[in-house]
Order: sequence, then structure tokens, then C-alpha cells
Amino acid sequence: MPSRDLLRALTAERLATARNCGPHTMREIVDWAQGCGVTIKPVIAPGGSLSQMWAELIANASAGSLSGAEIAGALQRSIRRKSVRIPIAFQVILVKILLSSFE
Repeated sequence: MPSRDLLRALTAERLATARNCGPHTMREIVDWAQGCGVTIKPVIAPGGSLSQMWAELIANASAGSLSGAEIAGALQRSIRRKSVRIPIAFQVILVKILLSSFE
């Protein structure tokens, strides 16, 4: 059984980007940690509309506080809901991120 220190070190961002850790596994880990008295806050608040989620992410990106885990979480949520619409402003952000990674 992992120590409480390890559980405290886990973040939703790390879980969201961990290999083979999908939404179901992440939820199980968060619930298990909660049972051990450690709270892991979600990257993106559950619920709400996709358009609201995209607007919040675009605002975070404009403020310079968008994380990779937020991007991954938003795309995963969009996929789960089978949405085919990603706002142009967010597509521009993704392109800028990808281009900066390859330079």
C-alpha cells in the first residue's frame, strides 16, 4: 500500500498525463485516495457544458495559466461526449503549443 506522502504527491495533472491512466482509472485512484484521507482535486471541474469548458480553457490560455493536463482532460471529455466541435480559438492555442514544442 502506498504511503500517504505518495498520495499527497499525486496530482490530477500527473494522473491525467500518466500512461494507461484513463478517466475510469483516474476516478478509481481519486476515490481510493479520498478513502485514505487525501484529496486530489480534479483538473477540470465535472459537469457543465462543453462550450463553458472551452471558454474557461481559452480564458486560462489567454492568462498564461493553461496546463497540459487541462488540455488533455478537455480533449478526453470532448471525446467521451462524442463532440466533433472544438472552438477555433482553442485550435489556434493547440497549434501554437505544438509548434513551440517542435522548434
